[in-house]
Amino acid sequence: MEKLYIIGLGPGDETNLTEKAKNTLKTVQRTLNTRETPLPELTMELKKNKKGPTAVLVSGDASFYSAAKTIIKDNATHYEIELIPGISSIQYFCAKIKTPYDDAAIISMHGRNENIISKTAYNKKILALTGGKNTPREICQTLSRSGLGKVTVTVGERLSYPDEKITTDTAEKIKEMEFDALSVICIENNSAVNPHTPIKDNEFIRTDIPMTKEEIRWLSIQKLGVSPQDIVFDIGAGTGAVAVEIARKAFDGFVYAIEKKETACTLIRKNAEKHGAFNIEIIKGKAPNALENLPIPDKAFIGGSSGNMNEILEKLLTLNPKIKITANAITLQTLSQITESFGKHGITDTEIICVNIAKTKKTGAYDMMTAQNPVYIITATP
Repeated sequence: MEKLYIIGLGPGDETNLTEKAKNTLKTVQRTLNTRETPLPELTMELKKNKKGPTAVLVSGDASFYSAAKTIIKDNATHYEIELIPGISSIQYFCAKIKTPYDDAAIISMHGRNENIISKTAYNKKILALTGGKNTPREICQTLSRSGLGKVTVTVGERLSYPDEKITTDTAEKIKEMEFDALSVICIENNSAVNPHTPIKDNEFIRTDIPMTKEEIRWLSIQKLGVSPQDIVFDIGAGTGAVAVEIARKAFDGFVYAIEKKETACTLIRKNAEKHGAFNIEIIKGKAPNALENLPIPDKAFIGGSSGNMNEILEKLLTLNPKIKITANAITLQTLSQITESFGKHGITDTEIICVNIAKTKKTGAYDMMTAQNPVYIITATP
């Protein structure tokens, strides 16, 4: 079986090739380059013509968001394959700006969809490859629109070439500048929060708008089973307390907080900003109409339905027939309405728990338990 070497070129200039890569290139009979030949054509050439030991040059490091993955998959039965790693653009860039990358979230936005808002909200440092429509400018425009315009962004363009350029400024400033599309960026958010830390009631900004208490909030979200990349609707978001904590659970996803009252929307925005939950979009309106034109949800929390439970369920199940739903009820009448609506829509896999919380309260020299109103948590999976 003929030998195929997949060699990482490094960040750009071929002077960054490793010594092993240079020595290997001297031994092969044919060299192909993914920068000069489109991948489909290159694959066809490899399959059609076996001309002794062959080398394929790929950008950056052959093991890091590389064309090497596709080349291996398409040629594993035709060649004996060996990967020779190169210096990645991330490595080169971090050396240039004198910063470590062992504490960074590393992603590629070159032809890939990544939730840069969530990544930036919950990580103090992000390193990203850019490309296609995801240019440094576009990325910083997205960050600025989401309230993250003050984060520090460093852009490395034309790395390793004579016209190499490195620029550092805020996202607000970078969004006005033009850069080479194929760049590397470092985003630093010193205000990033730990998404695994729950929030106490007294940490939220409060008004007379009702708020789901912390223990009910935590248990309800746990029952909902939010995963990191989930898209979640919080219907009847109120103060935003549930939305903010769901946003932390969905730290690679997004939360849509649906709320009909303007004063509550303002409060949600304040609480989201205070707790760094920039992966929340506030939708002012009444469900189900307010759910139009939103992404398909994975999960939904219903804190308030304004009497539209049947219509809300119908819309949610139309958007995603397998959506998981958790709702809260305080009164028996509301509990009955929710369970009847679930049954009407054919949802039979339903769990209902009644939660009774009592907290200590100082009375003179004594600690007494003071009971809170019981709350029903209803969770359903169609």
